[in-house]
Amino acid sequence: MIILYGGSFNPPTIAHYRLSKYLIEKYKPTQFIFIPVGDRYNWKSNLAPFRHRFEMVRIMCQHLKDAIVSDYEAQPEYKGTITTLRYFQSLYPNEEIVYVIGADNLLMITKWLKYEELLKEFRFLVLQRNGINIEEFITTTLAPFKDSFIIESDAPLIEIAATDYRDLGRDDVCLAEINQYIYEHKLYGRGEYHE
Repeated sequence: MIILYGGSFNPPTIAHYRLSKYLIEKYKPTQFIFIPVGDRYNWKSNLAPFRHRFEMVRIMCQHLKDAIVSDYEAQPEYKGTITTLRYFQSLYPNEEIVYVIGADNLLMITKWLKYEELLKEFRFLVLQRNGINIEEFITTTLAPFKDSFIIESDAPLIEIAATDYRDLGRDDVCLAEINQYIYEHKLYGRGEYHE
């Protein structure tokens, strides 16, 4: 199994780290791959340049077993999640590709590009969020694809968001090495790093 975890990672937080560590320990994937979104997602507020988000995730991967970061989504054009997953399937033809999403994203999946093909070809590891009834949503909306989902209700729910770092100035929500990187590169309005 190859687990793919996409996101803006703007910046990667302790919540990303703990969740990834949990999933790696529970599912024991051959590889756990972070896929930061490219700079074309500039509609996201205060999105740091891709090269910095990539490097911060790389730093986080140093603390995780069998975890790497991919620059695949740094491409100038958005081609959809299906293209990304097919790319990784071509790299790992003998492995099952599983994509991590939150229950909040599951509610929007029917709006994704070629979502029916996506659900026929790949499996999704769905994380519980905000009390959403995942089983009911799948049964009522995605019944033909019910076998495409792994529902993960035991993953740690950590109430930390990247916006806590960016907007509230909470340095405690990132690993120390990531904090240092942010200060050294003056990201998110931070200055030079001082211990």
